[in-house]
Amino acid sequence: MAERTRIRHPLRWMALVVVLVTALVVGSGVLSSTSRTQEQRITAIESSLKCPSCQDLSVAQSTSPSSLAIRHQITDEVRAGRSDAEIIASLQARYGATVELTPTGGLSVILWVVPIALVVAAVLALILWRRRHREEAR
Repeated sequence: MAERTRIRHPLRWMALVVVLVTALVVGSGVLSSTSRTQEQRITAIESSLKCPSCQDLSVAQSTSPSSLAIRHQITDEVRAGRSDAEIIASLQARYGATVELTPTGGLSVILWVVPIALVVAAVLALILWRRRHREEAR
């Protein structure tokens, strides 16, 4: 009986992981074969860039003059046929590398990775502690 419980437990976790990964992949739209419209591209780029004169707002959320200027520039460049990477590179050249809301390297990546690593380490420590506690109880 104890052997069956040991086998089922990892299978439950594996099934949960498979379901979560599947949900994330399907929900992210990675498998979508439709191309984005110009308006969708504009919205996506605006949402991924930080307002240079605001704090913690995207260009899409802000109504500051600098955000409006960036929005117009994005719209013009998308309609001119430039790629998302080219548009973001031109904005980084003008406003600096910190214009992106998501980290691309350096200290920003560390600030995103360290908390995630701490949570993973805490979960692993809890799992190891529970295993030892169960073995001592026997």
